[in-house]
Amino acid sequence: MVANFRMLRIIERAKYGTINGRCGSDHKCVIVMFALGLPVDGAVVRQYTCDSYFQSWCQLHNATVHMDTDVQASVFPRVRQLGFIYGSIGNFTHTFNNQLFKAGVLRVFARGTRVTTLTMPSTIEQLYLRDNGLRTVEIDPRARYIVRYLRLQMNKLRSIAHFEHLTQLHELNLCDNLIEDVPLDTFATMPALRQLILCGNHIKTLGTTPTVIQLPALTHLDLGGNFLASLPLERWQLPQLINLSVRDNLLTTLDSGLLVRRFPLLRILDASANALDCHSYHQALQTFVNRSVVHLIDRRMCSVDDAIVLDAEEMRRPNGIKPAAAEGNGPLEVRHLKERIFLQQRTIQQQRMEIEQLRANLTTLMEQFDLVAGPARALDPF
Repeated sequence: MVANFRMLRIIERAKYGTINGRCGSDHKCVIVMFALGLPVDGAVVRQYTCDSYFQSWCQLHNATVHMDTDVQASVFPRVRQLGFIYGSIGNFTHTFNNQLFKAGVLRVFARGTRVTTLTMPSTIEQLYLRDNGLRTVEIDPRARYIVRYLRLQMNKLRSIAHFEHLTQLHELNLCDNLIEDVPLDTFATMPALRQLILCGNHIKTLGTTPTVIQLPALTHLDLGGNFLASLPLERWQLPQLINLSVRDNLLTTLDSGLLVRRFPLLRILDASANALDCHSYHQALQTFVNRSVVHLIDRRMCSVDDAIVLDAEEMRRPNGIKPAAAEGNGPLEVRHLKERIFLQQRTIQQQRMEIEQLRANLTTLMEQFDLVAGPARALDPF
């Protein structure tokens, strides 16, 4: 699939090999040859490898497709899961998708492959484009899309126009793009959406319509690393939300009481790297301790509410027995003790946050394994 190249033949050899060329019993190497209208000795060799043991992804290295004529002259391996490693695909067009469909490809990933324009394919179940320089996603409102897992992270997208037509999505990852405005009602058409990951963009607003947005299946929402100054909590109805991240934004207030009322199953909250005022800070500590929500909130230059620190400590102390009063310089020692307790609590909270996040990531990976290979437990390309 080199520009202006004509495919000569595909030679499949029952040969053992791995991605790096060493031999191993679980891989099959396929040599794909192309020519430039030059003598045969000037042919360019491309290679892809398939991991048949795990029923995982066939990976095609350094493929380059610049025009539809290149696609029409190419023959893709007949696999369900095809990956492109580096190389260039000028436009992911309908013609390109049709060739994949003829080969029976249902899941595609492209890592480090240049893809400037994506015409959303209607026959792909999973599409992962990572670090491709992608600028435009074309979605046809008249088409019926079956894509369930869409990851377009580390690209250059500025808009999510027409994404509401991707109604079958279970996961949408748009992390590390250039998006500034995200209307929440875009996702109201996705009743099965479980994970919405929008971290690392330039998001300033989440739309202005007063409509209440219902996402009945959403469990993970990541808005970290943006420019949000407020959260329209009263417009969110997310009854299954467990994990919420708003870290590294421009929040100065946070209504933690409203937050736990709107998200009754919330168990993890990351609000670190925000300049919350003292009222929000104290209210958050009290609310999340009482509700057993694992939380990360930066300590502000505010007086620590002794009741918050001590109540949490007494909850863990058997029979509620209090330590004997300190002798000598009592008030100072008590203050130092409270400071140490507070720092220990923060460390414990960070560790619990990391554990819960790892559990969430593991759950996601297990779902991916089940979807990709069923009982065979395939390897996720990312």
